[in-house]
Amino acid sequence: MGAGLMTITAWQEDDPITQGLLIAAIIVLTTLAWRHLSRRAWALMIPLCALLLLALLWHAPKTYAISVWLWPIMLLAPQPRPMRYALLVAAALGWWHMQAPLGMAQATLSGALLAALMTLGFAKAIEHSRLRQELERRYRLTPEDSLWSLNRLREDLSVEWSRRQRENVYAELLVIRPYQRGHTVRWRLRERLAALIHAFERCYRVDAQTFAVLLISKDEQHAALRRDAISTELQEHCRIRIAPVAPDLDPITLGDELSVQNSGLHCRQEATDHA
Repeated sequence: MGAGLMTITAWQEDDPITQGLLIAAIIVLTTLAWRHLSRRAWALMIPLCALLLLALLWHAPKTYAISVWLWPIMLLAPQPRPMRYALLVAAALGWWHMQAPLGMAQATLSGALLAALMTLGFAKAIEHSRLRQELERRYRLTPEDSLWSLNRLREDLSVEWSRRQRENVYAELLVIRPYQRGHTVRWRLRERLAALIHAFERCYRVDAQTFAVLLISKDEQHAALRRDAISTELQEHCRIRIAPVAPDLDPITLGDELSVQNSGLHCRQEATDHA
């Protein structure tokens, strides 16, 4: 809806610079709405949105002065703390540039209200960050949930690597992301994964759209059979990336690679034999 309203505004805009800024904002909003972004891509989106908003306020402060109230909302998005401080500075610059045409009373009132909203947004952002950190530290996301956390996945990867060295078993990590989005799609995928793995294996959530399964097999040949069976079952509806367990295996990096891979299935080969 936001992209649609901005499209109408851009269509009615006569100034080419302002129109270009609005079109860029439309592209960003559409990307956020229809594509699941990796953490690296998401980290770039907040500075990009801030630059677009600041440029719009700087170029057309009278026409788009109401956009100054978007700064507190941007504080709520997941981002590093230095970026939140940068947003505070950008909000102050945007308000300072747009308050010139206003009278003293209006400028003071708008500045005080913006400062109050930014303070509230900053406090809420800190609270959300604390809650996310607590959630990441949990092993199970909720007591009744079959999914295990990313933190538990990292610990299990280390345990299985040590076990592989000691007992000569074979372990590999599958990361899976459905082509479609939505709670129902994710719920069905979780149910299918639970039916495809052994009782002693676990299903993990890497991020909002990406799941992972740690497969434990007696040898590489048995692992290939299980990998092929699971891939055949899921490949029509999901992208899959597979990597053998190694000391430097990072599920976040594997998930980022999955988000940009062209084929539905990619299997990373081992560089050396660890058996």
